[in-house]
Amino acid sequence: MRLRHVFTISSFAIALPLASVSAQNTEPAAGNWSFSLGVDPTHFDLHPPKFNPGESGAQARMVANLTRSWQSRNSKWTRHISLMVGADAPRQVQPFGPSGGGFGPPCDCPMRYSNRYGGLTAGASYDVFRVSRFTPYITGGTGFYVNGYRRSPVNDVLTPAEVPLYLNGADSHDAFSLGVNAGVGLKVRLGSHELFLEQKFHRFDISQLGVGVNPFSIGFRF
Repeated sequence: MRLRHVFTISSFAIALPLASVSAQNTEPAAGNWSFSLGVDPTHFDLHPPKFNPGESGAQARMVANLTRSWQSRNSKWTRHISLMVGADAPRQVQPFGPSGGGFGPPCDCPMRYSNRYGGLTAGASYDVFRVSRFTPYITGGTGFYVNGYRRSPVNDVLTPAEVPLYLNGADSHDAFSLGVNAGVGLKVRLGSHELFLEQKFHRFDISQLGVGVNPFSIGFRF
């Protein structure tokens, strides 16, 4: 519970300065909401892995974003605050006993595991150029992220013979960290609204830049 409080307070610490800067502009900036839904192309496979016959389920990592943005008239810069949530499709693993080439007694004790993600970020984007209805842009920012891991037994009860192969088999944890994000996108003007395509890279921890998600998203600004 304490970690959740820290996450909430830290998130406001990022969001409030950004909103304050926006409010101090001599020219009011137009505010817009946008919503996007994406999939991580580096973590997407609808077929079970061939190297582990005991594992089942598709690999799919989905990410959604709700964003509030501000852009002054005739400015190429846009400030934004985003709430990101995402999750991996749950997968199932069957630990091996001697019959499967592993160690320990035979075990019919499959486990289900998945990952969940969240983040509150603040940043800016820059419109590279504009051609008719199309505007390519680059974006980046920083924020606080949570990376959650869940693992639980598929069967409700384990026999004593299964316990040694299932140590720590039902657990969960959440890691909170300060991270960064960057990406490129293309906006398409549709009347008074915008459709956009975006490839973004979220790194959950600035000390471990290899951990994160890379969603390719389709969104709508209204």
